[in-house]
Amino acid sequence: MRRIASLTTAVALICVCAVVAGCGTSVTGARREGPAPTETVKPRSTTAPAIAADPAALATMIRRDTAVSPDVREDLTPCNDDDYPMDTDSGYLTSGDGPDLVVNIMTCGDGLGVASYVYRKVGGKYQNVFADEHTGVYGTVDSGRLQVIHEVYRSDDPVAYPTGEESTTYVWRGTQFVQIARTYQDYGAKTPTASPEPLATDPLPVPDSDPLDPDLPSQSPTDGASSAPAGGR
Repeated sequence: MRRIASLTTAVALICVCAVVAGCGTSVTGARREGPAPTETVKPRSTTAPAIAADPAALATMIRRDTAVSPDVREDLTPCNDDDYPMDTDSGYLTSGDGPDLVVNIMTCGDGLGVASYVYRKVGGKYQNVFADEHTGVYGTVDSGRLQVIHEVYRSDDPVAYPTGEESTTYVWRGTQFVQIARTYQDYGAKTPTASPEPLATDPLPVPDSDPLDPDLPSQSPTDGASSAPAGGR
């Protein structure tokens, strides 16, 4: 009887172990099979487009963009040596073939923003899909959204001391940017907190611009795969 009891106990332990092992395998399998649709279907580079590291090539591309006003194109020259009055940001704002490029054009003397553009990657080229050429403008990528800041000036405000700041947030829907949020902050108020403003929900018009070749001196097949300046190897 003792042998039968021992055998029964052993069989029970084996069954328990088999069940536990089976459960462990099932959990591991579920984790391995978990979906990651965005990253597996289309891996995304987290580095800036190569043209962002080549100010001369970037300036040349912008000067060839017919959607950019003649004044901005004419004035886009180095402030000194190769120091162009530009600032860039990049990230996935649209459904393009790579990171979108935000380009801010400023004045040489006081760094006042004069224009902000978004270039969407189409194949190996860049197309202008957003243009704001109002004085005091500056665009950035914020958590996959386009944020555009406007410094607000009265007629007698010095450049360094604007009256306030307007912040507008855009998202890409279909083939255009749409405004989803806007706030205004009055610097002269006792408590200068941002307050929401009425929204313009209509899609923004897309600039009339053809895709532009970045014309890098030494362009790799995957522009944007490296943040090193082109030709710097």
